[in-house]
Amino acid sequence: MEVSNGRRVLIGGIMLAVFTVAFQSIGLATALPTLMASFDATHLYPWAFTTMISGMLLATVVAGRIADLRGPAVPMLIGFGLFGAGLLLGWVAPTVWVVLLARLVQGLGAGALNLSLSVVVAHGFSITQRPRVMALVSFCWLLPAFIGPPFAAWLTQFSWRLVFAAMLPLVLVAFVITLPGLRQVQKVFVPGEDDVDPVVVWPTLAVTVSPSLILLAGQSLGLVSVGSGVLGVLVLAWGLPRILAPATRGFGPGLPSVVLSRAAQAGAFFAAETLVLVTLQDLRGYTPFEVGLALTVGSVGWTTGSWLQAQKWVRLSRSGFITLGATCSAVGIAALTAFAWFLQLPLAFGLIAWIVAGFGMGLTMPSSAVAVMGLSSRFEQGRNQSSMQVAESVGNSVVTAVAGGIYTALLAAQPAKLSYTAALGVALVIGLAAVALSRRVGLIPNELRA
Repeated sequence: MEVSNGRRVLIGGIMLAVFTVAFQSIGLATALPTLMASFDATHLYPWAFTTMISGMLLATVVAGRIADLRGPAVPMLIGFGLFGAGLLLGWVAPTVWVVLLARLVQGLGAGALNLSLSVVVAHGFSITQRPRVMALVSFCWLLPAFIGPPFAAWLTQFSWRLVFAAMLPLVLVAFVITLPGLRQVQKVFVPGEDDVDPVVVWPTLAVTVSPSLILLAGQSLGLVSVGSGVLGVLVLAWGLPRILAPATRGFGPGLPSVVLSRAAQAGAFFAAETLVLVTLQDLRGYTPFEVGLALTVGSVGWTTGSWLQAQKWVRLSRSGFITLGATCSAVGIAALTAFAWFLQLPLAFGLIAWIVAGFGMGLTMPSSAVAVMGLSSRFEQGRNQSSMQVAESVGNSVVTAVAGGIYTALLAAQPAKLSYTAALGVALVIGLAAVALSRRVGLIPNELRA
């Protein structure tokens, strides 16, 4: 990939920004079971993920509009600020409710950063450079996956608060290094001639709160739980079509099916990830360090898949990568479901299953992002990337909420493994749906082989 010195600096800044988010996300996920137990709030464990994903969803919607209107600089700078504020709030949190608020603020920052980075890649690199840049971005999840879990497990021995505090310097360094490259892209940014639609407030709020309403249905609140679940589904069905870009709506081939299949696959994978952590620590009795191994090996698979999709010698279409990735993730989650039920299966079985699931994500995530870039005009990059990431966030939060609600509702049931297996079963069903949806995408050529 031939790039100028300025673009090399930009790539370095993007990689460090992704590294920062990845390091914090993977490290804190390792510490979350211990964190929630310290507040005697194990039943609130799924909320630690749902609140962050809801924040990401809201920020993605707003940042996509701002990026198309003013360029990626403003949402990226705001993203850095919010992400750092969430870390600070989590560090000093006196109660579990403040921890959940910190996760929400972190999600706002991460959502703005992720969307802005996609727009920077779309505007800053050519069509043939984008797959390799996205592969480098995915590679930034590998090192945090190796050092994040053991580092977080070590810090947790002293205090889980240190997992928040230790990430603050990285946010500052990433901001400083990213700034010069961001300014270069911002200088040449030219908004499109078409008007950018304003953020639709009520549908955005409806989609943002719907996962929390669905997750609340898993609490033992009688009719309130039932009403909350029904309301969550209704407001989601009403709000989601109103915040997606017109080109991404529906079930047709091309953009709509790319967006839907990615949302389902990501939702299944990240719901499974939250459940794998408690399955290992609470059901199987492994240490935080051993729990962190699951995140490590999953990221190894993810990075391998991401590298593979950027190789010119692989004879697969871009849509073929998406289908193969969805299939691998579904197979991995199926094996994890068996791992939760059959307690005689060794830890190695579960880790291999997670490598396969992560490998599928590595194939799909950059491929779907590149597919959307190629199917969008220059002046639709922000809104279409935003729609894909919004759909992904909805998938993550809703599937995690449904699986988390089942996990919470069955937590006291016997046998103990029932709640973990049933919740993973929900992720498996959605993973299989992602495979079916990916078959509707249609042929998208591999731009590296054009």
